[in-house]
Amino acid sequence: MTPYRPAQRLLHWLVALCLPTLLVLGLWMTARAGANLWDEQTNLLYGLHKALGFTVLLLMLLRLFFKLRIAAPTYPASLTPLHILVAKIMHGLLYTLLFVVPLLGWAGVTAYPALITVAGYHLPPMPWVVQNEALAKQLFALHGTLAFVLAALIVCHIAAALVHLFLKRDGVFERMWPSKQTQPR
Repeated sequence: MTPYRPAQRLLHWLVALCLPTLLVLGLWMTARAGANLWDEQTNLLYGLHKALGFTVLLLMLLRLFFKLRIAAPTYPASLTPLHILVAKIMHGLLYTLLFVVPLLGWAGVTAYPALITVAGYHLPPMPWVVQNEALAKQLFALHGTLAFVLAALIVCHIAAALVHLFLKRDGVFERMWPSKQTQPR
């Protein structure tokens, strides 16, 4: 089975490492804000969440570049057309939400405005988003809801990967797992 190229695998795993961190930061910072704990720790949590979320958006732009330029390895013949369709739908939903969720967060911090992240660094404001606190609250609510939808899809994605690794043993998991296999040019 032909694996994804090393750069594609690296980007996948970098995003995969960022996502649980973003979820934990998001839950922690909103819990502190909900308890009206506005201090340096809360500001740091928000700043880290924004910086890491923007990083995921940039990593996803790189992933999209590779996805458009390099064809994905073929699925094994043992997969039915229905399984392949489900996999393609799942990947489409994951990619969509991995763009939409950070874009909504960025739009929200632009509308609020709360563009500062960490160490005094400011995110650029999102073009065409006006400063409006009511709009920001709506954007943040949608950002949070879709983050939970994304988390649920990721759990399904991980479960499917583990089924392929431990039960089916069909090489699907190994396509994305880091390995020393050489790539065809």
